[in-house]
Amino acid sequence: MKETAEYALRYSPDECAKVLKTADDAARMVYSFTLRWDLEQMQTPVVFNDKIDWLYQPGDDAEFVYAFNRMRHWICYGEAYAMTGDEKYAQAFVRELRSWTESVKRSDPSCSKAWRSIEAGFRMEYWSKAIQFFRSSPALTEEVLDIFSASMAEHAEFIMTVWDSYNRLSNWGIISNHGLFEASVILPETSRTLEWRKEALRRLDLELRMQVYDDGVHWEQSAMYHNEVLQCFQDVLILSRHCGIELPEGMEERIYKLSYASALLQKPDGSEPMSGDSDDIDQRDLTEKSAWLFSDSMFRALGEEHMTFDALWDTGLDAATEYEALDKLSPSELVASFPDSGRAVYRSGGTYISFKDGTLGAGHGHADQTHFDLFANGEDILTDAGRFTYVDGPERYEFKNSEAHNVITIDGRNSYIPSDSWAYSKMSRAYGFSVKEKDGFAFIQGGHLGYSDIGVFVSRKIVALSPDLIVISDAFYSDGKHRAISNLHFSETGSVWSDGVDTLRFTSDRNDVWMKVIGGESTELYWSRISRHYNQAVRNMSARTEMSFCGSGSMLTVISLSGEIRAERVPVMSAFYKRELPPSAIEGYRIGEYLLVVSHYEWGSPTDSFVIEGRDGWGQTVVFRESDESIGTVLEY
Repeated sequence: MKETAEYALRYSPDECAKVLKTADDAARMVYSFTLRWDLEQMQTPVVFNDKIDWLYQPGDDAEFVYAFNRMRHWICYGEAYAMTGDEKYAQAFVRELRSWTESVKRSDPSCSKAWRSIEAGFRMEYWSKAIQFFRSSPALTEEVLDIFSASMAEHAEFIMTVWDSYNRLSNWGIISNHGLFEASVILPETSRTLEWRKEALRRLDLELRMQVYDDGVHWEQSAMYHNEVLQCFQDVLILSRHCGIELPEGMEERIYKLSYASALLQKPDGSEPMSGDSDDIDQRDLTEKSAWLFSDSMFRALGEEHMTFDALWDTGLDAATEYEALDKLSPSELVASFPDSGRAVYRSGGTYISFKDGTLGAGHGHADQTHFDLFANGEDILTDAGRFTYVDGPERYEFKNSEAHNVITIDGRNSYIPSDSWAYSKMSRAYGFSVKEKDGFAFIQGGHLGYSDIGVFVSRKIVALSPDLIVISDAFYSDGKHRAISNLHFSETGSVWSDGVDTLRFTSDRNDVWMKVIGGESTELYWSRISRHYNQAVRNMSARTEMSFCGSGSMLTVISLSGEIRAERVPVMSAFYKRELPPSAIEGYRIGEYLLVVSHYEWGSPTDSFVIEGRDGWGQTVVFRESDESIGTVLEY
């Protein structure tokens, strides 16, 4: 433990300082939730003077009660004890263990918020990890161990009674049953703990197979809860290997898929995308644990040089040494595709694009079909707005609604309509997801039925011509008159300018990005909000470009990361009939040194090809380089 603490102090001094402060504050009964993986962060501390009130709720948000009764800060007590040897941390742990077990009774209805099954699952994990730091402390008497063991057994017996369809499909089930597994390992082995273990693994196996798509993405479509589920299964895998426990057949392979999806969705700065109910969290500790667990060179390349603080304490000093010895192999594909969840990630030269066109993802999902994020040069450029709160009300919907995402909205409506904080009264469905990379170009496509009730189908194509030049092609199909709005949300780290018509510019210390929207009638800038952490929001600039259409319409957004660029429509001719093809069916664009052809309907009849600036071609989405005299690169047939 001493050597592990020395490694942490050497390579993660900032995290060590934060953990020490958290532990010191809590030892004085001053509590806030600012750790990376605190699910619902709270910056304003709550202070108790004489006695802790475990059921205290500041304001109308019960998330403080839930987070407080998970006792994540007990692990901070342990890590602080390992770094300093100060007995005050062991004494604080014991004092709070006594206080909680004496005052928060499962049989008491007033304690129901502290005894949700998800909190019980977290406690079984956090208590199991925390107590191991104090094994040599005189504060850990036989009486204290008996109190700990009795409460852990009560937790385990409680979770054994919680098993229904909700838990089979919710991250709650995985969190609580992974806690049951941890309790079965940390307590002395008996016939009853073996029953807990067997049942925990049975449930976890079923939940993993039910909740995680074949492509490795958790069905709730929230990066943060995906990672919470991954963290649970990493614990299970670590403990099973330490203790020689056999896992159900195929579980380790499915955990690898979870790890793969998490790592490939990770942004270049190590943070998770803020998709669904997610915060902006550096997730590299999970990627590093996956690298060590699977001896995987790609995961290693996406982690830090030295194992980060949380990964270190979950795996140990030997694991950190083994992690550092792994080879590094960066992802080789331009586009990582996750077809079951409708997720795709483009990464090249520091440019990162994530795209979502899959299922809603239940209560944690947002109205974000065809949303995309753009990250370059170490910074978000276009981003999701985050989640801000779970309290039912206008602020919840502000961040869940369609217009809070980089999507097309029709007639000012939402593609999904929420009925409360978690449920929706109108749903959608994604269609047409596909991904391709060819000749150095990347293509991502998807559409949805979110506006089928008003007779409109929305389709989006993303073409990465290079890491510095991205094209977003949006098309709308209907049988009437409608108004389409292209919504773009910029990072708060830069400034945004618009000419009010078709040109936007984002500037910051790291980026100078020009955007041109072809087909729009007007562009408006307005202030909105971005929430990178729960209960926190800052102002950011957003843009909406509008256009009216009848029957069908389209907009094309050109994004240049390397300065202002020429982008304009050019005619597309029929090679057979020697006449211009209708723009409602097929459109051509000159974009810098490239020619791009995008079709909205089939156009070639009976046997026809197109001509654009003297170049012959055929296909639905085709790219020509300036030097191309051939048929170009077909990205969509």
